[in-house]
Amino acid sequence: MNRTSTQTRTGFSLLEVLISLAILSVLVGMALPAFGDTTDDAEEVALQQQLQRVRTAIEFYAFQHDQENPGEDPDTGTWSADTLTSQLVLASDIDGDTAAPGSWGYPYGPYLTDGIPENPINGLSTILLVGPGGSFTSANDSTGWVYWADTGDFRANCSGNSSDGDPLFEL
Repeated sequence: MNRTSTQTRTGFSLLEVLISLAILSVLVGMALPAFGDTTDDAEEVALQQQLQRVRTAIEFYAFQHDQENPGEDPDTGTWSADTLTSQLVLASDIDGDTAAPGSWGYPYGPYLTDGIPENPINGLSTILLVGPGGSFTSANDSTGWVYWADTGDFRANCSGNSSDGDPLFEL
């Protein structure tokens, strides 16, 4: 009697596996740029939200302090980023002196309970304060933010561009 073996092969050949990997590589290569754009867009939206948050705090401080912008030390009359930060994150009196939130005689603020936010583009939360009459013309990424004491203008210190091609510094 003649016996024939009828075995069925299971699994994939090397050629089938290589073709599948090539197809997957092409698909991944097409998808990755889309995820990169999404990340950039998310950072830009986060930047706009942080700017709005701090700008609102500055405006509310000025509203409660006889239209005086934060940042000026009430005792010395000098402007500094440290004074600006204190006046936004602590409680204050009408003159701009600060104390811990809830302290008696300091009815205003805090305006930013979580502190000065981090700039989502460059990862810095430091502020460059431009005093009255001072100038700052272009972003240089040395700090997270730039604040003009005489106008209360607050901007991101970012040298890149938005998805629309506009400078992030102009947002």
